[in-house]
Amino acid sequence: MWSASLYLKDPAGARFVAGGPAEVELLLGSPLPSLPPPDREGGRSVFAVRFHPQLRTLLLRFLQGLLSQIGAEGAAPPDRAGRDLPRDQADYEEALERLLQSVRAADRRLGLLNLCWLALTRDVAESLHELEAKSPAIKKAKYSLHPLLSSFYKRVNQSARRVVDRNCPGRVAFLAGTRENTALVDALLDDGFAFTELSISDVDFNQFLAANKRYRLSADVFFELYSILVRETERRLREGDRGLLARMARHLPDLPKEHWQTPAGAAKVMMNSHVLPYLLADAWTTGTRLMASARIKAEADKRRPAEIVDAFLDLISGVKRFEILAHVRDQVVLHGPFGASLDDRVSKGMRLYEFGDSATVLNSAVNASVLFLDLRGFTKTSEGHISERDLTRELYTVFDEFVPHVRRFGGTVDKFLGDGIMVNYGTDHLDPLNPLNALRTAILCQETLQRMREEGTTYFKMGIAIHYGRVYIARFIADEQAVQTTVIGRNVNLAGRLSAGATRALDEDEEPGAAGRSGAPGMSVTVDASGTLINEGIAISRDTLVQLESQLPLVHVEKDGRSVMEYFDEQISKRIQLSYAGDAKFKGVRSSFPVYAVSFEG
Repeated sequence: MWSASLYLKDPAGARFVAGGPAEVELLLGSPLPSLPPPDREGGRSVFAVRFHPQLRTLLLRFLQGLLSQIGAEGAAPPDRAGRDLPRDQADYEEALERLLQSVRAADRRLGLLNLCWLALTRDVAESLHELEAKSPAIKKAKYSLHPLLSSFYKRVNQSARRVVDRNCPGRVAFLAGTRENTALVDALLDDGFAFTELSISDVDFNQFLAANKRYRLSADVFFELYSILVRETERRLREGDRGLLARMARHLPDLPKEHWQTPAGAAKVMMNSHVLPYLLADAWTTGTRLMASARIKAEADKRRPAEIVDAFLDLISGVKRFEILAHVRDQVVLHGPFGASLDDRVSKGMRLYEFGDSATVLNSAVNASVLFLDLRGFTKTSEGHISERDLTRELYTVFDEFVPHVRRFGGTVDKFLGDGIMVNYGTDHLDPLNPLNALRTAILCQETLQRMREEGTTYFKMGIAIHYGRVYIARFIADEQAVQTTVIGRNVNLAGRLSAGATRALDEDEEPGAAGRSGAPGMSVTVDASGTLINEGIAISRDTLVQLESQLPLVHVEKDGRSVMEYFDEQISKRIQLSYAGDAKFKGVRSSFPVYAVSFEG
């Protein structure tokens, strides 16, 4: 699933978090908070987000009012110096609550609410940086805003949830499901970093801890604890501490060994969620070194050492959570209300997440390649030639061989259809090679089935179809846990028609065991004079062919008196041949449907 990969940062580029998926789950829970599918731009994941155009104006007024309230110089422009803060706050709160209500009502366990809060906090941080550029005095004052911002946004978030639940009792719980993970939103609202900073490297910890009472730890004590623990980590690494090395081998496997002895590497090791408790549990060594510090000893005279340790661990967890969430939030690109870039994005079939009075995802209808793998022989078999148990086992055997091919080329299994599989390419991310990857999958699955027939493992034949076009992504909620994501629309129906072919091809199946005796059948795609399609091979639509032609150096040759397009695919080491099979006629479809047959060698 795309959500998990979005949280992972390269250990070499991370400042504090290097423990991989396990550490991320320790900090944010498992399963990780869901996020909707991003697009790929310039080799990275991107969420394009657009808020209601009035929201930024209301936000700036709200922030200027808060900064003026706490005495920040230059916070409000002269023309707004006398503006009433409660009025600004009420206007912004009303708009924000409507926005959050619409997001909650539209979020079908897709992660829209999480994305919305990532974008909202980014908008706040960018707005503060914009104000800071005009008045440097705001840089210091902004850290005092956290308790005000945190309480405000938590209140609005809770109020929006109550309103949606009141208007439709039980709706919020049903849409969220029993496995809802609120850790992302909780961390953004509580930890104190997301509203004021764009990245963890921008945080001034001296000013942050001086102004922010959330962590109950002074900057002096924090840095003293931090320095001693890093030095203790460095010493244990030099001396080969077995307990430390064992934890690193298990929980920091991706951290290069040459990185250990650098100050930055030692800090990552020390802050690991499994290493830090190990160090602090050693009262004789680590504890003695900590209490040898006059600054820490003085702090311990004021309150219990356990309280100091808890406050330190709380801050470390907050820092690491924000580094993870800032990495995810960096993938959010905020767009203004208009612009050529948005028109270009929409025209290319890329997603735009719009959050306003009605939350919508532009281009939930995306260009995708739909692949149907439709087994032949299922009808006769299910009518009595084989028991249901043996039939199920045979389907397991066949489908288990197909799924790795689907995964290899980035496909998503939409659903198993009893006697077939529906696979999508392009619903997770936009890639011009999606039609080609669907074709590669089809060829390998057909080749796999042919091998299994020769071995006598199965007697099924198969008709495969690939159609490219716009499909709509839908999410159906079955119960408190299950969500079925699928694609619907005319082009999905056409892909299914293309795979099924004529009834005659479905009924004229071989008897059980015939494949093992007669060997591999010929695979063919034909269209007769009446427009009836018979598909026992791989059939693709003209729309799919157009996409393939735009990506591949197809060579036109004459073969057996017909025109054939050829291409050698190095990924699967096959020579692929495409040829026109005829114009099929489908019931309910007005115009004829050009069909092309795929054959392969190698």
